[in-house]
Amino acid sequence: MIEIQANKKITAEELITVFMSSGINRPVHDQARMKRMLDNANILYTAWDSAKLVGVLRGVSDMSYCTFVSDLAVLKNYQGQGIGAKLLAALRENQGENISTVLISAPSATHFYPKVGFEQVDQAFKQQRRY
Repeated sequence: MIEIQANKKITAEELITVFMSSGINRPVHDQARMKRMLDNANILYTAWDSAKLVGVLRGVSDMSYCTFVSDLAVLKNYQGQGIGAKLLAALRENQGENISTVLISAPSATHFYPKVGFEQVDQAFKQQRRY
């Protein structure tokens, strides 16, 4: 049975393992940057199969108006079991319906988000990072 935890500390190494095994494209070879990504996020939900970390939702929020989900990643051999949906549902339940949730989807995941209640929008903009 998969258990969702809010704000349970994980290491950069654990985050890297999930990212590498999930298919998400992140700077996994820069451990210091991965640690900063964890340390500076104020939203962290993790999915556990007993003691094994199998999924991560990481983001930033003002806890009043908007939450940005930076990462949603589930180990490949656990994908398709609703774990990503459970992570998003835990976030929504804890933050309430008065806070918007926004994210940038990987092209391969655009089919997933409408299934879990997200609306695709055209009015988004970004400045791409170099690395």
